[in-house]
Amino acid sequence: MTGALEGVRVIDFTERVQGPYATQILGDLGAEVIKIERVQAVTPDGRPDERYGIPQSEGSLYRATFLANNRNKRSLAINIKDPDGRAVVLDLIENADLVYENFRPGVMDRLGLGFDACREVNPSIIYVSATGYGDDGPYVAHPGQDLLAQALSGMGQMNVAPDGRPLPVGMSITDVLGGMFGVVGALAAIIHQRRTGEGQRVSVDLLSSALAAQGEHLVHYMNSDVGEPYRETAQHAHGYIPPPYGFYRTQDGFIALSSGRQIGDICHLLGIDDLSQDFRFDTFEKRLAHRSEFETILEAGLAAKTTDEWLAEMIPAGIFAQAVNTFEKALADPQVAHRGMVQHAHHSAGDVNLIALPISLSETPPSLRLAPPDHGEHTRQVLSELNIDESHVEELFSRKVVA
Repeated sequence: MTGALEGVRVIDFTERVQGPYATQILGDLGAEVIKIERVQAVTPDGRPDERYGIPQSEGSLYRATFLANNRNKRSLAINIKDPDGRAVVLDLIENADLVYENFRPGVMDRLGLGFDACREVNPSIIYVSATGYGDDGPYVAHPGQDLLAQALSGMGQMNVAPDGRPLPVGMSITDVLGGMFGVVGALAAIIHQRRTGEGQRVSVDLLSSALAAQGEHLVHYMNSDVGEPYRETAQHAHGYIPPPYGFYRTQDGFIALSSGRQIGDICHLLGIDDLSQDFRFDTFEKRLAHRSEFETILEAGLAAKTTDEWLAEMIPAGIFAQAVNTFEKALADPQVAHRGMVQHAHHSAGDVNLIALPISLSETPPSLRLAPPDHGEHTRQVLSELNIDESHVEELFSRKVVA
């Protein structure tokens, strides 16, 4: 079977998470992705590039961030500041469908590889720019990063510690969201390109992605007089939804309950009075106002049994409940195994485990074709496909224009 995006060529100028995650999705779906990398595997100020860093395990210098976001790509290590290097890249773009970059606004223009320069050699090119705050506006020159977008968008205040300190989401959530929204924009542009032959500029940013992901909360806030969402402690999953909705302590761990309409059933299993009939909790609004009291009573009942014991009773009863898993338990879960979410790749650093694309397509399934590449692993291969004279290729290597 072929991938849905077979025949689509992507020139990838991305680093870290937002951009690489997006281009990896395109690669998983069958696109050919050529990752443009620095000639030296260090940044201009001497720091290791995105591929290297603190070892993830003894004997491996590869960072999990790189391994997690760069499969199904070929690596071309090339100096795009050198005129000959830039000429090679423009040759690639001339026969490409899409350019994807996540530098600060203006960087690619200064390198001679902005949208206008790419459109000169390929009028049909799709050019995706992924930034922190957008291509223009008062923050255009500010550094953009996942944590900063969480802070600016209000996402960082969704949960707080017991002392009132805001708690950021413990993963690169706005990077992932920005990557997914970037893929949506890229796919829409590809459809338009195939239909009309026209390319276009696509822009996506971390701040807007974080706001879009909070649409339910923000629309509630803007269109009601309830005010800011409830943020007393980090256990609450939704500031505008009353309990039981969150993670609650059991005898041996935690259980997730999403059961506002099943309070009577839960209380019956717990062997306590039906809290939905208690005058403090008998309406949606009262449960919001008296959330802590409700949850104290609930957790006192849940403390009688283990999480697994409660699940054995709640799930057959139709109650919306699940275990709050560690990574170890999540990866060992039979449903996770059934869905094939863990992939195994053979890599120069050793065999690595990766998380698969969570999309199934019956006729054009995503596939793992290439492990995350070594630095410059495919440089000669890509140059040969451009029919560059062998003597010129060797000159480029000797001058360290490519590696």
